[in-house]
Parts: sequence; structure tokens; C-alpha cells
Amino acid sequence: MAKVQVIVGSVYGNAKFTAEAVSALLGKLGHEAFANDEAIATDLTRDEDEILLICCSTTGDGEIPRNILPVFSALDNERIDLSGRRYGVIALGDRGYSRFAHAGLLLEDALYRCGARRVGDVLTIDARADANAPLKAALWSKDWIEAFEVCA
Repeated sequence: MAKVQVIVGSVYGNAKFTAEAVSALLGKLGHEAFANDEAIATDLTRDEDEILLICCSTTGDGEIPRNILPVFSALDNERIDLSGRRYGVIALGDRGYSRFAHAGLLLEDALYRCGARRVGDVLTIDARADANAPLKAALWSKDWIEAFEVCA
């Protein structure tokens, strides 16, 4: 079974609740998963077998939440070598803003530039259209982990 670290970027708690729902479902499916809402750069490289799953909301006009800035800065500025690491992204936002889900997409780009390999599609969740983000993300994660198992 897979080990998954869900790295959370959240301001008001929606991304955190979403990450916890994903972690719980992955755990019920027999995987080892946990939500990390206080991630630092070394969390990205501590276990090369661990799959990284970003679950990040977008604030204001596309800004990255403060609690995940250390991770983004390390990826963007230090270019940590993540060659071969697999990852996924859940990007939460509000289509009423011009930069919908922008923070999650910035993190996805930074992971890619550091050599990590995305498995599956990025899940975008719109606060205006998706009444239950945790449920939508948990259902997506079931398919996502199955796609990972096919690629492994």
C-alpha cells in the first residue's frame, strides 16, 4: 500500500477539512495517509517512497496561504530535487475571482519544475459550485490512488 503525505495550504480551514477527508478515505482503503498543515521544506524529501498530495486553497487574488509558503518558497527558490517523486494536486478556489485555484496551480508548476511527476489530473474545486469540497476530493482521491497504482 502507498504512503501519502497531504500537504495543506489553508486560511479558513476548508482545505484542511478537505485534506483530512482525503486522508481518512485513503486510510480506509488501506493506505498510510496524513494531512500536514504545518509542512516545511524537509517534509518534501524525508521519505522518497512517500507520495505528495497538495491540497491548497487560494486566497485573495491568487495568493498562496501563509502556512504553505515555506514549501512553495523551497520549491520555487531552492529547486529541491524531487526527480521521480510522484504527486497530485487538489486546488480549491472561487471562480468569481480572476485567478481561480491559482495557488494550487502555482504549487503544481513548482513541483513539476523540481522534477516530480504528477499522477492523474489536478482536481479543481469551485467554492461557488461545489457545496461539499471534502466529499468531492475524497471521491477523487479514490480514483487518483488507483491511477497511481497503475503507474507504479
